[in-house]
Amino acid sequence: MEHGKEADKIDKEAYFGYLLDTYGRLVYSICFKMTGNQFDAEDLTQETFLYIYKSLNSFDGNNPGGFVTTIAVNKCIDFLKSA
Repeated sequence: MEHGKEADKIDKEAYFGYLLDTYGRLVYSICFKMTGNQFDAEDLTQETFLYIYKSLNSFDGNNPGGFVTTIAVNKCIDFLKSA
């Protein structure tokens, strides 16, 4: 049973790496366009991917680009509302 958990963790890490490599620049671009600030965009990009990492167990794998960009936009909206 433990071996299966290790394999799941490796798969999760690999998939997260794929999402980060594939969508990292896009997420930063979205955050920068919405905030107009490099530092806020960097922070929000990091927050976005932290949220994604924590949510991977519940993500079904369909439309990863939409999943990632929706989270990024929502993080930015929340940030702008709180500012």
